[in-house]
Amino acid sequence: MTQRTNRTGLADATPPLGGVDAIGLQQLRTTFDTTQLLRAVDDLDTICALVADPDELRTDLLRLHGMAHALINGGAISTTSVDETIAELAVDIEAELDDMSALLLAIRQRIRPLLALIRDDG
Repeated sequence: MTQRTNRTGLADATPPLGGVDAIGLQQLRTTFDTTQLLRAVDDLDTICALVADPDELRTDLLRLHGMAHALINGGAISTTSVDETIAELAVDIEAELDDMSALLLAIRQRIRPLLALIRDDG
């Protein structure tokens, strides 16, 4: 990559990387571990597996709706399983969503250092 620093202290990189902040780039070269981005891909794969399993979250949310509808609106219960209470199911769903949220936040934290590359041309 051809790079030069202009008089404003900004690095000009050849496309497709575009211009980046020279100071931010220098800091990242000494502190950023690019394998963090591969870990972000692994985290995303885990999230996709959790969401893509049709027998998990979607089904649980539909069961929770059926239970809540019966309990709160007096509707007919649509599930036949009595293995789990509405509260237990809500706790399980919340825990799964917490796991996914934690993975999304981890991905966000892994890419956040790259924001140091944003040029401030203004």
